[in-house]
Amino acid sequence: MKTIAFYGTAPARSRVTLVSRRIGYAYSVREIRATFASGCLNLLQLSFFVGMDDSAPSANAPGEHGMLAENGQVDYVVGEGVEKRLLHSLAVDGSGSYLKVHGYNQDFYDHAVDVQMTIEPKEGGG
Repeated sequence: MKTIAFYGTAPARSRVTLVSRRIGYAYSVREIRATFASGCLNLLQLSFFVGMDDSAPSANAPGEHGMLAENGQVDYVVGEGVEKRLLHSLAVDGSGSYLKVHGYNQDFYDHAVDVQMTIEPKEGGG
């Protein structure tokens, strides 16, 4: 198991995309933990992506596979003074992918983006 940490700032009334380093092996995502500080008031939306490039768009969400989009009513999580733990299994075959966290801040104040993704390398990887 390996933990990939993401930390940055989602500016007020803006978007930010944080991108991992290149992951050069096949793996499965096992868990996502997102911390929402007090004062977020459910106005910071976090969504999670797997992509094959390191692009980090700030005008809208990445165009890659959204991890929560498949079965959820929405493709993001929000919170207020809480850590959310998402047990989410997603296989990523092949090598050379990137994990991404996209924050959409609808508040008039900046908010921290604090996320950890736990991955499990497939046999022979990482």
